[in-house]
Amino acid sequence: MFSPKSHSVINIIVAVSLVAVAVPTAALVVLLAVFNGLNATIEELYSSVDADIEILAERGQTFDAESISLDTIRNIEGVVAVAPYIEQSVMLSASDRHTAVTLRGVDSLYTDALPIASLVGRGSIEAASIDGDLVLGYGLAADIGVYNLGSEIALYALNRNQLSTLLPMSGLSRAKVQLGGIIDSNADIDATLALTSIERLQRLANYPNRLSGIVVSVTDKWDKESVCEALRRSVGDDFKVRTREEKNASMNAILRMEKVAVLLIGALIAIVAALSIVGSVVMLLTDKQRDIMTLRSMGADSRLIRNIFVGEGILLTMLGTAVGAIIGIGLSLGQQHFGWVGMPSGGAIIESYPVELRAGDTALVVAIFLFIGIAVSRLTVAYTLRKKRL
Repeated sequence: MFSPKSHSVINIIVAVSLVAVAVPTAALVVLLAVFNGLNATIEELYSSVDADIEILAERGQTFDAESISLDTIRNIEGVVAVAPYIEQSVMLSASDRHTAVTLRGVDSLYTDALPIASLVGRGSIEAASIDGDLVLGYGLAADIGVYNLGSEIALYALNRNQLSTLLPMSGLSRAKVQLGGIIDSNADIDATLALTSIERLQRLANYPNRLSGIVVSVTDKWDKESVCEALRRSVGDDFKVRTREEKNASMNAILRMEKVAVLLIGALIAIVAALSIVGSVVMLLTDKQRDIMTLRSMGADSRLIRNIFVGEGILLTMLGTAVGAIIGIGLSLGQQHFGWVGMPSGGAIIESYPVELRAGDTALVVAIFLFIGIAVSRLTVAYTLRKKRL
């Protein structure tokens, strides 16, 4: 590979083969690292609004708050924090603009179970959980034209105890509240998240002592599934217990499929890169015909000769893959720690492209390129020797 002798064309072809293997290897390592980084960033963002575990009614939308003991749930091993909530569809109105939203009523324990306070750009989460004001996502606030804290907002909700087919408006409860905080996160959260206090929403919907669910935070060192099993035994058959992964099962399945698609594309790229090794091995076999005849006259059999040139192809594959993996790991670690490539300006919630290098993914990329390169080398040598009758 590095011989400075007269066969300069072969040396150039070998160098091109090394580059052809190294570049896609490095690219796939970086691509998977960026993919993992984006997934981790999305999961971190949604972990602020989606609890580790949720307890919901098996039937119906709400349940009696007295039917479940929060203290019993808190005493389960692995549970860090527990907080109840109630959700109802309401209409927000301000500045002659209206929008429908699912309003969630929370209490002061809610911030212990979810780090949602970190998303509040202006105001405070306590304005909702304690004072009974509204904390809205920036997108929701923009929909109804309120931007300043203290702005008055009208709430309309169905009052289930006063519904009437003759006088439908009598079944609406009304309340005037103030804007106590604005959440500035991603577009999806900003367009849907609305919070107030449990007491405020229970009064508005005439749902005294009713809850929609309970959020549970689990310590990182504890197995979430074992906590779920303990919760199911504790709350009984009248309630269902689901994890964040189960709640977002469709999104997680899509992300897994995308990763598999990336690996399949990488395998196709590896096959294309292996074609350059074919050229190098064929050129080497053509150039070494006289040496092959010399080896045969000295007693070498077909297996020995085949292994010599297969070894050349394997060596090319291993060296190209190793160089590519080192470059990919270096670029990924550099981006992960120094943030060389920044996100486009314009409200990005992170400053640089997120990267998370995982040893398993890197090993899988290396294995794919090595397997394809070795297989192609063996097939190429066997076919060429047979065709040239060497």
